[in-house]
Amino acid sequence: MNQSKRNLFILSALSAALTANFFYMAPQAACAKKSGKSKKTTVETKTVTQGDAESAIKNQLSSLAAAAMKADAEQMASFFALDGSYVNEDGLRVVGRPSLKEHFAKHVSPELNGALKLEPHQIRLIGNDTAWIEGSTTRQIANQKSTDARFTMLLTNQNGTWVIQSATETTVTPKGSAAKLSDLDWLVGDWVAERGTEKVRMTAEKVGNGNFLHLKYLIAKAGETPKIDTQVIGWDPNRDQIISWHFDSSGGFGYGRWRKQDNKWIINAEGVEQSGWNSTATNVISSVDKNSFQWQSMRRTVDGLTFADTEPLTVKRVSQ
Repeated sequence: MNQSKRNLFILSALSAALTANFFYMAPQAACAKKSGKSKKTTVETKTVTQGDAESAIKNQLSSLAAAAMKADAEQMASFFALDGSYVNEDGLRVVGRPSLKEHFAKHVSPELNGALKLEPHQIRLIGNDTAWIEGSTTRQIANQKSTDARFTMLLTNQNGTWVIQSATETTVTPKGSAAKLSDLDWLVGDWVAERGTEKVRMTAEKVGNGNFLHLKYLIAKAGETPKIDTQVIGWDPNRDQIISWHFDSSGGFGYGRWRKQDNKWIINAEGVEQSGWNSTATNVISSVDKNSFQWQSMRRTVDGLTFADTEPLTVKRVSQ
C-alpha cells in the first residue's frame, strides 16, 4: 500500500501529512486502495450473536431495575450468580445470593416518585458466554433526569440466561460541566504543529458559558487548498467522563472518550469517513510544559486493518 497517498482521517495528518485535527486521529479514507486492485476488507463479526446478547442483557438490566424500584430484595439477588458479588459506593463487598438478598433488603427502598433505570453505555462480549458492561444508574422524576451512580458489571451466560458475576457501583456527585472541564483550561489559546511543509494551527476557546470547548483547526499543506476542521469537547454526565465530537471538512465525523492518567490524556477515538469507512485509535496527549505537549496516535485500525503507531509530535503554543 502507498501510505503517502492515503487521505487519513482522524489525526493521521500529524504522523504522515498533517492533514487533520490533533485530538481525534484514527486512520481513515483511502487506506485500502493499491493500484486500483485492493478492495474494502470485511472483518468477520458475529453481528447477530452480538445483537442477541445485547438485547438479552438489556432486558435483564431493565428487570433488575424494576425489582429495585419495588425493593424486592429476593428478586434482585436472583439476577446474580450463586457466588456473585456486589461492591457498593463505600467499598463494601457482598458475596453470594443469600448475603446479597440480606444487603438489598436493608439498603434498598421502594421508588415511589420516580423511575429507576440501569443504562448500559458499553457492552463488550468476551467470547460467547461472558460480557463486560459499563453504565449508569439514572432516576427520572417528572421532567428531571439525574445520574445517581456509575456501574460496571461482569456477566456470564448460564444455560441461556445472563447473570451478574460481579458488579461495582460508584456514586456520582453532581457538578457543573464547566467545572468538570477545568482540567482542560490550559488548552484555551492558539497552538501550532509543523512537519516539513505541512502545518496545522489550532484555536481553542470556551463556549456555552464554559460548558464546552470549541476547537478549530486550520490545515495547510503545500500545493493544496487549506481546510478547516472543527471539534467540540464537553462533559457526559451519564458516563461521568469528558467526551468530544469532531467534524472533518471532507464530510467525516467521529467521537472520543477522554480520561486522565498522570500527566497524560488518553482518548479512545472512533470515526466514520464520508465514504463509510470506520476507524478507531487511541490518542495520547502528554504534557511537556504549559506551552507545549506531545501527541501520538496508537492502536489505529480501519475496518479491521491495523496500522503502525505514529511518531510523537510536539505541539507548541502560539498565544493565549
